[in-house]
Amino acid sequence: MLGCVLVALLAACGSESRSALVEPASVPTGMVPATLGEGLIVQEFSAARARFASAGNSSLVADGRVWEIRRGQTLVGTLQVSTVKPDVSIADKSDRKAIIGGVMTGIAYETVEVGGTPVIASTAADKSLYLWFGQNLFEVLQVKSTKVQPDEIAAELIEFQQATGKIGGRAR
Repeated sequence: MLGCVLVALLAACGSESRSALVEPASVPTGMVPATLGEGLIVQEFSAARARFASAGNSSLVADGRVWEIRRGQTLVGTLQVSTVKPDVSIADKSDRKAIIGGVMTGIAYETVEVGGTPVIASTAADKSLYLWFGQNLFEVLQVKSTKVQPDEIAAELIEFQQATGKIGGRAR
């Protein structure tokens, strides 16, 4: 599962010298709708929480949750929402670069704008990958593009989060 892979990748991006002096933020509630267009159901993959909790001190991630996106019994995508540790700044260019590098390792990507939110996007074969930032958090959406319309799913998630005040229109 992508979320579990990202925990391991981002653990390598951190620095042993980073120490948390402030309580790390939890993933805010209400970040993800229960359904999406195209008849999709969104449900949390609760086993991922334990994996995030055991990521270690060198990880940039403070807390993370993963949701499965399903059409019936078929898994068509996943969404990971991760908060960053207090000493990681989403606004800091090097911290952003470390997160982007951990997610988009070895693949070509472009930055597009979705509802005013900059989104790093990559499509290869039958899979689309999206990364965007909010306040002290980042999100990774992976979608099987042969099963659904990935751009529409990304746009719907971002629109939902903007409407509920969970993310703003511009990167911070």
